Amino acid sequence: MKVALIVGTRPQIIKSQPLIKEILSRKSKVSIIHTGQHYDYEMSKAFFKELKIRDPDVNLGVSTGSTSRQLGEIISKLEKPLKKISPDVVVVPGDTRSALGAALSANRMGIPLAHLEAGARSYDNKMEEEVNRRLIDHCSDLLFAPTKNCLKNLHAEAVLGRTYFTGDTMYDVFLEYQKLLKLESHSKEKFVLMTIHRRDNIEDYHKMKKILELAKTISKLGYKVIFPIHPHTKKQISSFKLSLKDIHTIAPVKYSQMLTLLSKTKLLLTDSGGLQKEAFWSNTACITLRKNTEWIETLDKNHNTLLGTIKKSDLYKISRILNSKKQKEKSKPMRLFGNGRASKKIVSILLKQF
Repeated sequence: MKVALIVGTRPQIIKSQPLIKEILSRKSKVSIIHTGQHYDYEMSKAFFKELKIRDPDVNLGVSTGSTSRQLGEIISKLEKPLKKISPDVVVVPGDTRSALGAALSANRMGIPLAHLEAGARSYDNKMEEEVNRRLIDHCSDLLFAPTKNCLKNLHAEAVLGRTYFTGDTMYDVFLEYQKLLKLESHSKEKFVLMTIHRRDNIEDYHKMKKILELAKTISKLGYKVIFPIHPHTKKQISSFKLSLKDIHTIAPVKYSQMLTLLSKTKLLLTDSGGLQKEAFWSNTACITLRKNTEWIETLDKNHNTLLGTIKKSDLYKISRILNSKKQKEKSKPMRLFGNGRASKKIVSILLKQF
């Protein structure tokens, strides 16, 4: 079996890691194509190194620019390497622009398409990722749902491809690193972790102002706010002339560093989809600065709280979480995302087909 795996962002690299290892362990071939969508290709390469994945076989080096221009470039630049590789199947993880471009390219070229993390839905069409994943699901031949709710969404939409509940490959790699880093032995420390990168937040002056004000208020309560800041987020904050005073900003961190911070923090403030899940698996309280989430499983027992608009009354809610001496009750969390062997299941399905 010959697989072409197409990635372009760090979350895609993370969720692909156990799949690549499993494909190779079964004596099958995998060609890794990196679109270059990531804002810093060198930093992206560091992720490959940390996760012990070989360097990509192809880097398309797509240029920065508008959404449409980048998407068009991904589609057109993929044709040549896909023809050369002639894979049995193209695998696309997640819901990025790279994933959509790869899905459309494979579909137009008549190559069978498999979608990793199929069926996730926020029901918010203003989110680029929501539109991307719907389009990918409806042109895929094989759809691997990470949760039973995702599978239910696919059935409700009557997608044409074959659907499977496999579990989440991101949970596979989380378990590997939880053991490696001894994360379960970490106790909670007096700091709050914050990550903000979604365009809906960072390109809106009023939203960004409120988020930073919330972080500063938390800082005044005696909690250090650690903010690994995405370059694009930093640029937007600077253009709005908003202050980061009292917020401890750091450069983007490696996967293992992020998991360590997550396991130690009292609270995560985020707008990231992947980090919502990782906080859930780390048994860390999470406040998602969005009005909806594609990962409704994380809302179980208030592990994750949605905050679409920030009001004064929300500070009381946050104070209660921070001052709570009681460890959050673990939900039956992990079975919601499979049993940590999603990659084995996915590769077994692919081998039966190809």
